Parts: sequence; C-alpha cells; structure tokens
Amino acid sequence: MEIRQLEYVVAVAKYKNFTQAAKAIHLSQSSLSQQIKKLEKELGVKIFERNTRNVKTTPIGAEFINHALRILSEVNQAHSRIKEYLTTDRGQIKIGIMPVISYYQLTQQIAQFQKSYPGIKLHFTEAECARLHDMVLNSEVDAAFLSEIKPEPRLRMIRLINDKLYLVTSSLHPLATRESVSLADLAYENLIVPTSDSGLYKNLMDACRKVNFTPKIYYQCSQVETILDFVRNGLGITLLAKTVASHFSNRDLVIIPVVPAIPRRISLAFINKEELSPVLSVFVRFFQNKQRSSDRNLRRKGI
Repeated sequence: MEIRQLEYVVAVAKYKNFTQAAKAIHLSQSSLSQQIKKLEKELGVKIFERNTRNVKTTPIGAEFINHALRILSEVNQAHSRIKEYLTTDRGQIKIGIMPVISYYQLTQQIAQFQKSYPGIKLHFTEAECARLHDMVLNSEVDAAFLSEIKPEPRLRMIRLINDKLYLVTSSLHPLATRESVSLADLAYENLIVPTSDSGLYKNLMDACRKVNFTPKIYYQCSQVETILDFVRNGLGITLLAKTVASHFSNRDLVIIPVVPAIPRRISLAFINKEELSPVLSVFVRFFQNKQRSSDRNLRRKGI
C-alpha cells in the first residue's frame, strides 16, 4: 500500500466518478483504475462498486476511506512540520509594535521567542495602533501587537491582554478621594491624552460616544511619562490602561476605576487567511500557547 494509492481512493470517493477523479489528480483514467484494482486485490476487499453511470463506495470501502483521510492528514501535518523546521533556520518576520508594549511584558515574551528560534530574524516597526492596523492590512508588516480599535474581518486577532482604562489624577485633585468615577464625572475636566492615532485614544472616544459624552481635550502627547508629569503638576487628568498606570503609582498620583469599565484589549493581529507562512505560523502559535498557559493559570487562581 502506498500513500499515492490512498490519495487516489479519496479522489474517487470525492468525485464518485473515475474520469473526474483522474482529471483532478492529473492521472489517466486507465492508470487510476489499475491502481484502485491493485489496492483492492492487496486488501482482499472491494472499495468501490462500479457501474456505467457512477461509482459507489462499499461499506468496508467507506471505513477504509475514513482511515485513509486520517493517514493523509497526518502525512500533510508531518510535511508542514518539516517545512516549518527547515524555514525557521533562515526565515524572517516583520513585526509592528505599539509604544507601550513593554508595560505588558510582551517584549519579554518576544525575547523568549527569539531565544527559542534564533534562526528567525525579527524586524520591528514601532507605530501607534491605527497605523499598525493599516500596516498589517497593507502587508507592510506580517503581524502587529496592537490595541483592538475596530472590527476588521480581514484581520485575525489573538487576544493577549484584557485591560481597562483607569482615571489618573494628581493626589491633590478633588477626584483623588473618589473610589470610582464615571465618564460624566469628567465632563468639565481638562483631559491630557495620547495622540488621536493611538489605540487608547480611540478606545476612550468610542466609550464617550456610547454615553453621548464629548471629552474636553486639553493636550495630546505621545509619551506616557510626559502626560503623567503634566497630571502630576495639576494641568489636567488622564485615562490610562490599568497595567500601564500601575507602573507609575506613587504618592503624587492616584489611580481610580472608571465605571462602567472601558475595555482595552491588546492582541496580536495578522491577515486572516487559511494558510500562513511557516515562520509566521511558528510565531503565532508561540503566542497562542503563551495565552493558553496564562488562561489556565488564571482559572487555577479563580480569576
């Protein structure tokens, strides 16, 4: 029994016609018929019942075809793995990263990937999330770590982080004593926020639109440290992802929950297609496994 004979059997079962099956697998009808007869003789059973109009699978033939499909699937997976292994010795990936990526420990995970696959060369481009979104769609990068800003069926997102926006104020601000705030509480406050092409800005503006609230933008800045320095000195307040804000918590700044919660979701984005390049498949699977491991740990802790 040969692998190609299994492929022939599967083709005949699919098309229920020797002529069509032979055409699909680029083989003459006579050769296909001979190979099927040879296999049936070797097995000692009839796989197909033939007549002048079509071909029917016998009961034992149907069972054999199920086994053939599983075997062919395993063979294809083995070929893919070998191809993957060979490619990782000389492949490269273009990756887009958002400016605040380090606060989410994703740089650490990228470094772990690089150590695991030293043969893959990584090329990085830093940009705000709106730009990264377009770069993935335009194939300027193969994948990007970004904040989800809008539904896009052409992109596939592997969710890595579920975060929320928190209010950050000076410890001397009147809101600093509150246990929580709503967006309506911020109607007359000067907001110091990231630039309009950032994911956080778009997350914030979407939340404001849902509650018919127009924020009073006092200043926009691309650097988190600069935003917080203005807040610390009483020029306004800001909203930041809790994970990012927690890196700057001290006696001069207060971090307050916003209700209802404003989600900030960090994902690995790439083009939504059936077959990725071998090196990109390795990269995506690495972060999928990281996320599954993280989810299992959270479940064990009851979070």
